[in-house]
Amino acid sequence: MKSVGRFLLVSVLLLMLVFVSGCAKKTESTSSNEPVTIRWFMRWDQARVDNVAKPVIEEYQKLHPNVTIEFENIGSGSQYYTKLQTMIAGGQAPDVFYPATHVAYAYAMKGAIRSLKDFIKRDKIDLSAYNPNILSLYSMNGEVYALPIDTAALAVFYNKDLFDKAGVPYPKAGWTWDDFLETAKALTQDTDGDGRIDQFGVDQFRNYWPLLVWSNTGHGLFDDMRKPTKFLVASDPKAIDSIQWIADLMLVHNVMPTDEQRADVSDLFAAGKSAMQIVGHWRVTRYLKANINFDLAPLPIGDFGQPVNRADGSCFAISSQSKHPDTAWDFVKFLAAPGAKGVSMLLDMQLMVPALTEYQQDPRFLHPEQLPGVNKAAFLEGKDHLFPMYDPLHPMYATFDAAWKQELGLVWIGQETAKEAVAKLDKTVADMLAHLKDYE
Repeated sequence: MKSVGRFLLVSVLLLMLVFVSGCAKKTESTSSNEPVTIRWFMRWDQARVDNVAKPVIEEYQKLHPNVTIEFENIGSGSQYYTKLQTMIAGGQAPDVFYPATHVAYAYAMKGAIRSLKDFIKRDKIDLSAYNPNILSLYSMNGEVYALPIDTAALAVFYNKDLFDKAGVPYPKAGWTWDDFLETAKALTQDTDGDGRIDQFGVDQFRNYWPLLVWSNTGHGLFDDMRKPTKFLVASDPKAIDSIQWIADLMLVHNVMPTDEQRADVSDLFAAGKSAMQIVGHWRVTRYLKANINFDLAPLPIGDFGQPVNRADGSCFAISSQSKHPDTAWDFVKFLAAPGAKGVSMLLDMQLMVPALTEYQQDPRFLHPEQLPGVNKAAFLEGKDHLFPMYDPLHPMYATFDAAWKQELGLVWIGQETAKEAVAKLDKTVADMLAHLKDYE
């Protein structure tokens, strides 16, 4: 199966390269006053489409009456990437799209997106306006390939009403994972006395296990996220213990629900059945609609001794197939460049943690009207030690992602220890590393 998978992968990539090489040299032939249509392909929910995309398009077209933005959106991430891959392979790539960090890097490696180096130099874009740890994820061989718009930074959402009812103090900056566990224990309750837990200390966040690895070790999962040669988790007992610690929240301490206990409730925090939730800014709207009285705390600190957080997020990229690269760049610049009108509109919507540092400190982000008194600075903790969830950035990530989900799945249900599962995963990863070129 691995050989078949690699064959299919290589075939698709070769197909992509054929179209890329055939289209990359095309340049924009229209003058600035001729009608131009560019296609913008997104993966937002309907609320963002209505409240963000449509006003942004309307404003851009008002400023550029000769340009039509043809908008297409698919709310499902998996369907989005499948269609994007198909469009690129078929030579019908949208001019501007919105890949996550690791997808952007893979496309940059394969020549499917255009380097922004010349545009940035020509228009004197101040790249120091971005958090350098974030911008570097969209750079390859010294060239920037996409402009980041956000970071998927994490924080601890906590339900103030449930804390108050249990008489538990709110979390404070500098708290540790031991503090987190004790807090979760105090908030896990069988409220009706039937012997079953009705309220959990924290909703499930086990897919964020790399967060515990960073927090306890101060390093990522691989020695080099761009050209990995070693799977660091397998040789570091602290990393393995971090995975077991997450599993034990379910299996030993019962403060985090198992899949069975979660049943058909997709978000226990939104349902008022968990006191804490570790997640990113994108859930703010959901919890406001659910009328949860929440605040935010920084992520707990582990054995590394310093706050950590996520660096990855999403960006705006220009297809190498675009027949209107100058117009596409102008639109990307409008959406994500320092001081641009569009980026200001996007960030005013309070749907993300900005990649631009000036907006991170802006009162519109830190103290928005819809979140009075909420500690949004919690998302900014750990900015000196940022790690991508998509580690490695190398195109082998998709295969690695499937492998760890399979192996650690047995840990989450108690059928294997983290040590046993990581040992098996290490052998699988060793095979991937030995055939790294197959993914490129």
